Amino acid sequence: MKVLIAGGSGFLGRYIGRALLDRGHQVTVLSRNPARVGPIAQLTGADAVAGDVTRPETLDGLLEGFECVVGAAQLPNYPVEVPRKGLTFDAYDRHGTENLLAEARRAGVRRFVYISGAGADPRSDKTWYRAKGRAEGAVRASGLAWAILRPSWAYGPEDKSLNKFVTIARFSPVVPRIGLHDQRIQPVFVGDVAAAVGEVAGRDDTWERDYEIGGPETLTMDEVIRTMLETLGKRRLVVPVPKALAKLGVAPLVLLPKPPMTPGGIEFAAQDGLVDDSELRKTLGVTPIDLRTGLRRYLRG
Repeated sequence: MKVLIAGGSGFLGRYIGRALLDRGHQVTVLSRNPARVGPIAQLTGADAVAGDVTRPETLDGLLEGFECVVGAAQLPNYPVEVPRKGLTFDAYDRHGTENLLAEARRAGVRRFVYISGAGADPRSDKTWYRAKGRAEGAVRASGLAWAILRPSWAYGPEDKSLNKFVTIARFSPVVPRIGLHDQRIQPVFVGDVAAAVGEVAGRDDTWERDYEIGGPETLTMDEVIRTMLETLGKRRLVVPVPKALAKLGVAPLVLLPKPPMTPGGIEFAAQDGLVDDSELRKTLGVTPIDLRTGLRRYLRG
């Protein structure tokens, strides 16, 4: 099957591409800069085309001949929005998905997989939940065979969340943790997310369903960090930082052209991520691995 992955060079997209290639599919990556695709090891064997989901004119004719599209595009600087530059969840998740769907319908694409997120809700007051929830609505109303995947906190070799703690732990005796409450998440290894997409795309009985995916453990962020430290063989002091104080500390960064963090980014990082993966296990037969096993696959002390 010919599959196009929008955002295929990103953290999730490259592993989704590998899972599809390993299952014998022909994979093409849609990227704003296709020259970046070739050096990505996971995408060896994939083709690349230039396009931007936020600019529908760049998609014209690109989806001809494809049977399935995977919408995995994320805003640059994820998860930090920069509204003055158009870098928002609404621009990429909602409008980007709507643009892809419109071109997919014109091109006669039959199937569409959207990579959403745990907690997606079109009525949410959080921009990321709201944008993803509205994108889901567009996918369901598209007239295409559709599947929606909602990962919890995805981690892996190139993620921009857990690996920030890894970097800090390697060089600092103290690892800060945002928030004073017990944030609860179900960390899911990126390879398991990719395997779920591979199962969906290659079968005929997996469509018109929402699949939530998370690891088998519900952990606090303290437990996540301590598991990471154990895997690295490091002993560090984990210090909670009040969310309000963290927001105040990063507020001046919004003036930078590409801020590494903002108050909105702090809010995003401190959210819960709980899922119900019963449909995933029943229909797809995917059983995600636990955090310690996942970390041992790529972390070294």
